[in-house]
Amino acid sequence: MNKDDNLFAWRESGRYGLEVDLDDKADVVPEVMYEDDLLKIKERPLFLGLALPRLRFSIAIVLVIIALGLLVGRAFWMQVSNHEKYLALAERNRLRKEVLQPTRGVIRDREGKILADNVPTFDVAVTPIDLPIDANSRMEILGKISRISGTPLAELEQDIKDVHSPDQKMVIARDIPYDQAVALKIELASAPSVSVSTGQKRRYPLSQPNPSFSHILGYVSKISPDDLANLEDVGYRRTDTMGKTGVEASYESVLRGVPGDKVTEVDSFGHEQRVVHEGKSVPGKDLVLTVDADFQKQVEKLMIDGLKQAKVTKGSAIAMDPRDGSILAIVSWPAYDDNIFSGRVSSTAYAAYTQDPDNPFLARAWAGLFPSGSSIKPVYAVALLAEHIITPQTTVLSTGGIRLGAQFFPDWSAGGHGLTDVRKAIAMSVNTFFYITCGGYENFKGLGADLMGEWLKRFGFGSRLGLDIPGEQAGLVPSPAWKQEKRNEHWYVGDTYNFAIGQGDLLVTPLQIAAATAEIANGGKHITPHVALSPYNPSVVPSDQPLASDSVIQVVRSGMRQTITIGSGRALSSLPFTSAGKTGTAQWRNDKPNHAWFTSFAPYDNPKVVVTVMLEEGVEGSRTAVPIAYNILNAWNKIFGNK
Repeated sequence: MNKDDNLFAWRESGRYGLEVDLDDKADVVPEVMYEDDLLKIKERPLFLGLALPRLRFSIAIVLVIIALGLLVGRAFWMQVSNHEKYLALAERNRLRKEVLQPTRGVIRDREGKILADNVPTFDVAVTPIDLPIDANSRMEILGKISRISGTPLAELEQDIKDVHSPDQKMVIARDIPYDQAVALKIELASAPSVSVSTGQKRRYPLSQPNPSFSHILGYVSKISPDDLANLEDVGYRRTDTMGKTGVEASYESVLRGVPGDKVTEVDSFGHEQRVVHEGKSVPGKDLVLTVDADFQKQVEKLMIDGLKQAKVTKGSAIAMDPRDGSILAIVSWPAYDDNIFSGRVSSTAYAAYTQDPDNPFLARAWAGLFPSGSSIKPVYAVALLAEHIITPQTTVLSTGGIRLGAQFFPDWSAGGHGLTDVRKAIAMSVNTFFYITCGGYENFKGLGADLMGEWLKRFGFGSRLGLDIPGEQAGLVPSPAWKQEKRNEHWYVGDTYNFAIGQGDLLVTPLQIAAATAEIANGGKHITPHVALSPYNPSVVPSDQPLASDSVIQVVRSGMRQTITIGSGRALSSLPFTSAGKTGTAQWRNDKPNHAWFTSFAPYDNPKVVVTVMLEEGVEGSRTAVPIAYNILNAWNKIFGNK
């Protein structure tokens, strides 16, 4: 055999898993090898290696079976038992949600003039789930947004950290100027997690020249964490805006509208592929106020002029329809421009307001608390007559004041006012009459502190009147029980005397004085002051149950009429219509000038307007408050006289 034949024989033997021993020394192998002969040849393994013991092999098989079982079980748990959960997660990875903000309702005055509307803005929105996972890349994107938009980086991070739906687009920077919006668009063009889109912000077209509108309208701003905790269940999100003060807040549910939603499908890079669902938003409803814009402007100007004339800086004026409590104009001064809160807040303008010692943010007309002075006396007159403590003919001799032990309680006129009945007591503001009839003197039993307080509360003092603007204060009606509880002190007759002339611990708002005046003007019907027209404010219908009999109310009305004809409000006698009123001068600190009050209604026989003016530290009502009220009534007549 040659070498080729030997090789053939070796290959053939390999078919049987055997190896033919081809010794180098052997030149030949048998010519013919049968199967039986081959079996006799010593078996050798085709490959070298250690044999696997049977035990180890069995263990390996068991482990493989267990691993496969776990994988199959896990797959079953994910795809069958938790199919819905993981399907939702998978959908979330490819679907993006966006809330479509509704257009906020417009606010108008009673004649349809726009007081608040919306203007377009550029906003920056982020889809948190599409932000890079890598911390450095993520911070780079947020840093660019912060740097270009001027939004603090910490605020952006907090907004994103607190989000509950990371697959939902959220606005994190509002009211971006055009050049900044373009810069962001260019810088972050490759970041699908960030978008620059058009939004809207609130505009108050009349508040900039006439800031007194701001206390009425309020403003819209970013929702606070406390508000979010209460409103998240009704669809608000951390980066939403809402009405914060004024009618923007009290009628938020009317003005806001109903948000829509948009669901889009995105690819693995976050780029939008198609719109899966779009539910359109429902715009907010318009709100019409009882305020007349032209009249409000005039009242503001007249108030500013009157303050300058009196050389003081703070005060309020209210014009109200006594028939239903609708407010025609209401000014608290100083005021602020609510446009600074729309969109991006100007820190400079805000700081100027907060550092102003006169506190322009305080709506003095309904949130300022002051002693009433003599402006409260008509209410006591109603109580005295209704409780039969006096009759219209009851007289008191005023000689300049009364003495109680070591204390002397004076009239404002040193020589007194002579014999005084209730009408004259109102017209001339005779303190002695109210000292005696309310607090008692010698053998005369007066109304008493408890009944005085009860009647004040019937007229709305000591509680909120229900004004449809947030921030109304209740005031304070003191009583013997209150003094004992709060100060651990007894109530003395002298306390009742001070109480009877609107001094001591009694605190009221100008709105409460205006409402009480309106209820005397309209024949004793209870009204709720309000600035929004129905149907959004259904509780504005006057009560059919009078506070006192018509005969009682008419006596008090006639006393207020005499204030104009013979008393401290004679300046109003030159108006082209009849009017009635009551002045007041309230001491509040020994080292500060008194507050000046005047409240009035007109026309006397058919009242259509109440005007109440209060000047802080205005010294005397007849001197500083009456002239302002005169001018306001004149302005009212020009606008409403023929309506």
